[in-house]
Amino acid sequence: MGLMNWLMKNGPGSPGDTAKYYVKAYNQITGDRAVNYDQDWIRIFSDLFRHRILVCQKIGFGDGNLLGHMNETQITRMIERSNGDMALFVFQMMQLESRHFRENSVRDEFNGVTSAIHEVIKSRAPLTLKYDLEDFRYYATRAVMKFHEISP
Repeated sequence: MGLMNWLMKNGPGSPGDTAKYYVKAYNQITGDRAVNYDQDWIRIFSDLFRHRILVCQKIGFGDGNLLGHMNETQITRMIERSNGDMALFVFQMMQLESRHFRENSVRDEFNGVTSAIHEVIKSRAPLTLKYDLEDFRYYATRAVMKFHEISP
């Protein structure tokens, strides 16, 4: 693994680091109780979304952050578009959270970004993945193209 790949997965604020955050939050939300992921992913992702809004508000995460400006219809649409795939959900959340991610990272480092997110989720929460890396990239590309439909 080259330095750039390592940084994409492990650097502070990197796509991989963000994916680790979401896996940790997922584990906190689901706790020790039995979860039927196939049935409960919409509720779980909704809880993750709301959890992240609270975190962003507490730390004053602002520049380009669109999470707190979305209405219920937009939130529902975004969650449904993830189709129960945690990597795609994380990718879409990162689009909403960061102007830099939307404007630079996705355009300049798409393969590195998607690899980092997918690898972290695959190693830490494999049951939350519906797509292999190739399919994830396809749907992430579509998420970029349709971002205007979910953004406030």
